[in-house]
Amino acid sequence: MRTLSEIRSHLASVTGETQINDLIGEFINLTLLEINDPAWATKGYRHLWTFNRRKHSFATVASTEFYQLPRDVDIVTIVRQTSSPFKLSQVPDELFYDYIPNPTETGNPLFYRFWEQEGLEVRLSTDDTLKVSSSSASDSSAIKVILSGYDTSGIKRSEELSLNGTTAVDGTITWDAGRSMRISKSDDTAGLITVAEKTSSTTLLVMGEHERSPRFKVIGLYPIPSSAITIYLEYYTSIRRLEHDSQVPDINDKWLWVVKLGALTKIYQHQEPDSQRVITTQELYRRGVESMVKSDLLQPDYIPHLRTHRRRHTGVFEIGDNNWSLGF
Repeated sequence: MRTLSEIRSHLASVTGETQINDLIGEFINLTLLEINDPAWATKGYRHLWTFNRRKHSFATVASTEFYQLPRDVDIVTIVRQTSSPFKLSQVPDELFYDYIPNPTETGNPLFYRFWEQEGLEVRLSTDDTLKVSSSSASDSSAIKVILSGYDTSGIKRSEELSLNGTTAVDGTITWDAGRSMRISKSDDTAGLITVAEKTSSTTLLVMGEHERSPRFKVIGLYPIPSSAITIYLEYYTSIRRLEHDSQVPDINDKWLWVVKLGALTKIYQHQEPDSQRVITTQELYRRGVESMVKSDLLQPDYIPHLRTHRRRHTGVFEIGDNNWSLGF
């Protein structure tokens, strides 16, 4: 695998650009974002990369309808529970309220729906002001943390707090505990940023050094769980940004040439926006992404069903059926 530093150095050498390392790094990360959602290269078909598949499980709480998903969730594909067992079906709100006569019914969940996106890992327990601090003394007042939400009068407000290293900085706005919030910061930090309630000191959010504004998807389950059961989740995450020189892309090394072509196109656009080589390199890049999609779709060991080769056996047989193997 090639690191960010190696990819950047190679591109700088090819293009003769040795003074724009930071810009080349941004071009590489922009290319990774484009590859993450390759519909632009595949005539509108959105492909989900197999290397981005993840699994997660969480326990329900009796009489609790809504649950927050991990921060790296991009697309949810399967939600299931084994207590019944059952694969939950996603239902849009308009159908949910049209066809579900009693939305407060309890039992084992059969359906789920996306509810909202939260900016906090934990909601405020009560209306309160917030405080922020860093795990590193190096994070000074040059870095701002912005709190956005609704105050107790229902007015949409924003508050900017300047970091003071590991010393907590108190806000002055009392936030409505019943409303969602957004937290962001002005730059990368040396340490982890903690946002907490002022009165109880309950931690509401911890932001990584390179996170600017985390988002958490929330789903609602129906029927509302009547007991503690385990929900299993399968989802797709996103390709990560490269933040450090020693980091390597999530993409397999055999497709590194596609990443380089994408970044190369952007460097050429920076040098000569209307040149023919921009058009040529962009088309090569698009075809490279298209090839990645086709390769990722290939599953040589995938057998959707087993069918007999004997004439007297027709149709599809279950693996547990003693007759299925007679044709082999």
